[in-house]
Amino acid sequence: MKLLDTLTGGYASLIAYGLAALAVAAILAWVYHAGSAHSAAIWSAKYTAREVAITAATNAEISRQAQANAQAKAAEAKRLDEFEAANKALEAHIKELSDEANADPDRDRVCLSDASGLRVDSVH
Repeated sequence: MKLLDTLTGGYASLIAYGLAALAVAAILAWVYHAGSAHSAAIWSAKYTAREVAITAATNAEISRQAQANAQAKAAEAKRLDEFEAANKALEAHIKELSDEANADPDRDRVCLSDASGLRVDSVH
């Protein structure tokens, strides 16, 4: 240390303390970087797992909606078929009543006959 003190003009202890402080700062920087890298890896893994879970939930919801839409369309088609059948039956009934009204001998009367009233009431 005396040689260094004579070479540096009495600043050897200051240089030694500076080198010690630099070594401590380097160690602290390395520890901070290692901890930061570790926490970044943990958060990256959590983020990736969260994204996978969100994608799975989104796909499940899209699938559920597609199934619900398919069921609704099937029910709609069934209901439309029922309406169409009921409409055809009503049209046939109206045609039958119209034919009966045309064949009714009292069709030109001012008032409705009993048969005409029954035909009108049967449409309900």
